[in-house]
Amino acid sequence: MKRIRSYRLEVGGKQYQLLRGEFHRHTEISWDGGADGSLEDMFRYAIDAATLDWIGNGDHDNGAGREYTWWLTQKLTDAYHIKDRFTPLFCYERSVSYPHGHRNCLFVQRGVRTLPRLAEPDPQKRVAGIHADDTKMLYRYLKEFDGITAAHTSATGMGTDWRDNDPKVEPIVEIYQGDRNSYEMEGAPRAGYDPKSGKQPVALGGWFPKGYINLALAKGYRLGFESSSDHWSTHISYCVAVAEKHDRAGILNALKQRHCYGATDNIILDVRCGNHILGDEFKTNEVPVLNIHVFGTAPLAGIDILKDSEVVETLRPHDANGPEYKGKWQDPKPQAGVHYYYVRVRQKDGQLAWASPMWIEYAK
Repeated sequence: MKRIRSYRLEVGGKQYQLLRGEFHRHTEISWDGGADGSLEDMFRYAIDAATLDWIGNGDHDNGAGREYTWWLTQKLTDAYHIKDRFTPLFCYERSVSYPHGHRNCLFVQRGVRTLPRLAEPDPQKRVAGIHADDTKMLYRYLKEFDGITAAHTSATGMGTDWRDNDPKVEPIVEIYQGDRNSYEMEGAPRAGYDPKSGKQPVALGGWFPKGYINLALAKGYRLGFESSSDHWSTHISYCVAVAEKHDRAGILNALKQRHCYGATDNIILDVRCGNHILGDEFKTNEVPVLNIHVFGTAPLAGIDILKDSEVVETLRPHDANGPEYKGKWQDPKPQAGVHYYYVRVRQKDGQLAWASPMWIEYAK
């Protein structure tokens, strides 16, 4: 914990710190959260057990839209705020069935009520029981209140086929969930398989492969990566905000810029290209070179370099039993146009981390 909290990135005249948290953690306020404990338990877990820097409550509509449980969540989010140490944000899960998708909403200001679903009076026009433009309404609401959202379990019955996207208010996605699987792409580490295939592990929550994140990226969506827990799971899913300041606005700004990564352990993952960091998009006349620093919690199995969601090279530390890697990777086959690059860390103990992609427009 001391190592990750003291780590700093000095890039382009700015200094960034790594703030561990998540914004998809349920309590007994949720209709399916009986085993998750109380709202107080959530905050004590974050402060005492997981030693998080920030957290957001992920109860469904802060208790099915009831005013009392919404108010209670809002109140305790402020009550547990410890300046420069622990920073709760105002959040909730807005659950809408496939193909719309469950999404977690996040705000820095108190007082934003949860958003009901958009009704469709014509039964013939309903999509998953509601109006086809429900997600578009969500985006308008988020713009009004300066919030953001992230889809989760995207390749399940709670997911989406990526029919909607607004990069201003949906800049990130939950790539891994502690309660279920990874949704990076089919066959990726910790991804589930079609239950009919006979392969393990089985995809939990239904098999809806159009929701894998690589398909959203292929459509041109620009999504950073984060990880959260959902129900029950502990100590295996983190959203690490690479932030300039440790406060609510600093965390939100980091996530808006996709300056974040997902991890299943307290892994340091620092990826840069020139004066840019993970999540950035930019133009260059130089061949893309990634500067990578990984400090894991166990020996590293490999550092995968992905270009347009294809593994193009796997790097390994000089010390086969070491937890640290420092090095550079230059694209050996640069192509003109926009391509996205990201780094996936694999440890020998199975723990993982995913850096948000960089979108690099290369002009030869």
